[in-house]
Formats: sequence, structure tokens, C-alpha cells
Amino acid sequence: MQSMELYGLELYYWVLLLPIACGLLGFLINKLRSYFDFLAFVGTLYFAVHIFVRTRTEVVSEVIGTIAGIDFRIFLDGMAGFILLFIAIFAFLIWLYSLRSMSRVPRERVYYLYLTLTLSAANGVVVAGNLVFLLIFWNVLVFSLYGLFQVSRTGMDSSHAARKAVTIIGVSDYVLMLGIVLLFVQIGNVNFPVEHKILFTSPWLTASFILMLVGGLAKLGTMPLHTWIPESAKVVPASTLAFIPGSLDKLLGVYFLFRISYHIFDISSFMPLRILLMVIGAVTIVVMAIAALLQKDAQRLLAFSTVSQAGYMVLGLGTGMPIAIAGALFHMLNNTLFKSILFLSTGAVESRTKTTELDALGGLGAKMPFTLFSFFVAALAISGVPPLNGFFSKWMIYQGLIEMGNEFSLWFIFLICAMFGSILTLAYSMKLVHAVFLGERAKKFNKVREARFELVVPSFLFAVACIVFGIFARELPLGQLIIPSLSFPVGEIGFWIPGLATILIIVGLIIGLVIFLLGTAARPRTSSVFVGGEVLGDEEGRMTGDNFYSSLRSFGMLDKTLNFSEGGAFDFYNYLRGAAAGFAAVFKNVINRLVVVMYQSIGKLIRSLGTLTSFLHTGELYNYVGWVFIGGIVILLLLVF
Repeated sequence: MQSMELYGLELYYWVLLLPIACGLLGFLINKLRSYFDFLAFVGTLYFAVHIFVRTRTEVVSEVIGTIAGIDFRIFLDGMAGFILLFIAIFAFLIWLYSLRSMSRVPRERVYYLYLTLTLSAANGVVVAGNLVFLLIFWNVLVFSLYGLFQVSRTGMDSSHAARKAVTIIGVSDYVLMLGIVLLFVQIGNVNFPVEHKILFTSPWLTASFILMLVGGLAKLGTMPLHTWIPESAKVVPASTLAFIPGSLDKLLGVYFLFRISYHIFDISSFMPLRILLMVIGAVTIVVMAIAALLQKDAQRLLAFSTVSQAGYMVLGLGTGMPIAIAGALFHMLNNTLFKSILFLSTGAVESRTKTTELDALGGLGAKMPFTLFSFFVAALAISGVPPLNGFFSKWMIYQGLIEMGNEFSLWFIFLICAMFGSILTLAYSMKLVHAVFLGERAKKFNKVREARFELVVPSFLFAVACIVFGIFARELPLGQLIIPSLSFPVGEIGFWIPGLATILIIVGLIIGLVIFLLGTAARPRTSSVFVGGEVLGDEEGRMTGDNFYSSLRSFGMLDKTLNFSEGGAFDFYNYLRGAAAGFAAVFKNVINRLVVVMYQSIGKLIRSLGTLTSFLHTGELYNYVGWVFIGGIVILLLLVF
């Protein structure tokens, strides 16, 4: 192992301690907070780059302490270096975005403190080489999540969303802890990667994996542990949504699932668990995409979309096929890019219009062209439109599903779900683009201007990355980031040629644009809108983007199912609350009554003993002499016998 020391301190200590140290100093010295925050995020990015470069050619494994027989161990390989790098990149750009978007938030100081704490804890999860050590940082993330969610959008109360998030994640983390304890009891060691991957030779090992899987799926945000994400979308700022469920949770969730599935256990040798993961992924993709399509608020639509995209990652990991696993990791990276764009761009729109309701928006593209560009690129990328990055990662997952045909005869069901999910994704993405940026604009937004520089730049850079990572997918993200991080060969990726496809697509777009300009655009027609012979005004007759999808609610039981869901019928949090309320009722009506009965019984016993001793305590001398005499006889008998 080569030394990873820099400036007298190991590199991994810098990414762990620098963010929270600067965050605390900035919180205590508010006048210098901006400088400390700059040092925290830029410094972490600097050290993360160093770690990434070093882990391309070396693996670091070091025990920093042993407590109760458990090694608190550092493990840094290509995967850890890659994840650390992008955590630092996203944290820096979210901080840059927050400089303007959070400048008037009442609890701004608290927001930045928890942001730096989150960064330190996330880095700790990645550098930990022991599941117990990892669990410590994992639990710190619950605390920082609660703190970040306490900082709400202006005029809103996010306390309920924060409680819901910490309850679901906290309970899931407790289940995760049980899985780690069970694994430790079974094999006596929770370090990773293990020399020989653990096979599912006993029910206890299977139970251990499933328990840990629950913690990973909750962090990733898949069904049925997803409901805290849409709830938070109502009240939490766009920067928090882009950082936590949009990017950080996807990076950490997939990282953890990959570690336990292929560095500790070997699920590729156990088909039932692979099918379980694929079922969770496929159901999450389709159901959450339908839910997103029916939303009327942009942030909430994106929240359901985030959950839906997580399904692709779980589906890819569950196949056990190297190409699909690489595709899942690629989609993890892609999702953090285009989901951050969508959240941040929506936040930029909200900063100018003060709303994210789709019925109120429309026609902002001419007023906010840079935001439109970033948003449109992200909408196409998340839909899997070539040659953008989202297409390539989904295409790799599709290939992995097809390769499963030799092992699992019903593989095509999952392929259909994945492809149908992409169609639904395109539908709700175009709904967003039309509802926010195209169509008719309300008169009150005629003076809207492009968002400030700090709000536009992060989204624009992410949009450029979506284009580059799509066209040069083999050379950059796959060749330099994903494949070098894997411990197994991926194999042939297929016949898709992004460069040629890009040229052909551009030519097709140019031809289409020429036809449009010479046809529809050259002869526009304006007419009045009327209903029942009555001419409607401009605002009354304005057709919003959401109205084009209103007919979906009339499909069979879809509307009733949606209303049932909105009422909390499928919300895991409600069942937790119900169980807690039931336990409280039992404690109050049963256990409390038993305690009262025991207290009364003991009271009666003590009262009886008091009466007896009062009867014996007469105050007459000859009675006391008699008792002394009797006591002496008892003592003599005890000595004799």
C-alpha cells in the first residue's frame, strides 16, 4: 500500500474532517461563513480529485483502530474514488446554486451547517471498509437529513416532512443494523471486500442480506420506502431536493447495494434474490412513472420521477449480468446529472414566478432561454432519447435483461416494464417542458427574466455533461469511471455508435426545422377560443400543459387508485404510525393497568405488615423481654441444627 498522505494528513481524513470543521466555524463566525464554506466545498473537491487519481492505480486498506474485536477500517478502491469525486462535484455545485437561492431563507446558517455535515458523513460512508464503521456515518446522515429538511421553502412548514423522512429512514437503518449484527454473528467479521464472497448457504445469511437490503432501498428511495420524497417535495427548497434524493442518496444507495451484493455476498449465484430485486425495480419504474404523469406540481412530479429512475438501478443490479450492473452504475451517475438539472431549473423558475404549479406556468422559454436549454436536455436524457447519456445507460440494462434469457425464462417481462417506463418518462418529461416553458404565458409573467447567474450555471454545466456523457459514453464515463471501478469484465457493450447517431440526429433535426419554418411557422393562424358560443378571454382560454393529460384520470380505476394513494393507503409511514399508536394504546390500557394492580397489591401487603408490626409494638416492657427471649431460642436452635 502506498501512502496517501498530503500536507501531513492522510487524504481520507481531509474529506472527512474538512467539511464539518469549516461548517462549524462558519456557523459560529457568521461574518466569515462564506469563506469557510468556500474552503469546505472547494477543498473537499480538491482532495477528492487526489483520491480519485490515486485509486485509479492503487487500493488502500488500512485499520485505524480496533474496538471490541471490530476493525474500524478504511477501504478505498476505484469505486470509492469515483463515488467520492462525484459527491464532491455535486456538493460544490449545489453550494454554488445555494448562494443565491438560499440567501433570504431565515435559517440560512443552519442550512449550510447541515450541508457540510452531510458532505462529511457521505464521504465517511464511502471510505469506510467495515459495515459497522459505515453504519456510524450512515446514521449521521439521518441526523443531517432531518436538519436539512427543517429548512423549508419560504412561508412553508417542513416539520412534518422532516419527521416523516427521519422515521422511514431511521426505522430502515435500524433494520440495516440488525442485518449487520446478524452477519457478524454468523461469520465473525463485517469487513469488505471479503476474499471469498459469501454464498447464501443458510437462511440466516439470506435474512442478513435482506435486512441490509431494506436499508439500502430506503436510502435509494424505492417502493414502498419512497413516500418521504414526494412529501418533502412540497415544502423543501430545490437545492435540498437536488442534493439529497436527487443525487446524494442515489450515489450512496447504489454504492451500498453494490458493495453488499457483489463485494460481500454474491447474489449472482442466488436467483430468488435477483428476482426479488428485479421485481422491486420493475414495479418502482412503472408505478412511480404513472404517479409522476398525474402530478400537478413540478417539484412533486420530479419527486415521483426520482423514485421511478431508482427502479432502473435496482433492476440493473438485480440481473447479475456484468453489462447491466455497469449500466446501473452508469444510470446512477446519469440520474444525478439530469435529476439535479430538473430540480435546480424548477427552483430557478420558482425564484422568478414564486410558484411550481403547472396550471399557473407556461410560455417561459422565451424569457428564460438558458434554463429552458438545460431543462430540455435533461428531459430528453431522462427519457432515454439518443444520443444523450440516459439512453446509453438504459440500453446497457436492456442488454443485461436480454442476456438473462439463458437463466430466467420470464426475463422479457422486466424488459417490457423497463421500456414502458421509458415511454411514460418521455410523456411526463414533455408534460413538464410544455407546462413550464412552452404554450401560452400568463400575463403576470410577461416581465419575468432569466434566473441569476448562480442559479443557471450548475444546471448548464450538468446539461453539457449529459450531452458529452452520451456522445462519448464509451470513452469517458464508461472507459474512465465505471468499468475501471468494477472487479469483473463487462464484455462487449454492443453495436451502438454514438458519434454517427449524433450526426444523423442533428441532420434530421435540421430537416425538421426547415420544414417547420417553411410550413407552420411561415403561416401562423390566430383564432379566438369560445365555449357554447361565448368567446373566452386570454386567461380563461389559456390551455396549460397539465390539461393535456387530464383525460388520464378517467382510465378505469386509475383515478380512484391515485386518490386512494394520495390518502396514504400505500404509505409505509402511516403503517408505522398506526403500529406505534396501537402499541401506545396497549401500553396505556393493558400494561398501565397491570402496573396499577401491582402497585395496589404491594400497598395492601405493606399496609398489612404495618398493622401486624403495630400490634406487636405495644410499648410494654415485658412484651419486649418476651420477644428477646424467643429470639434467643431461635438463634440457639439455628446454631445447634
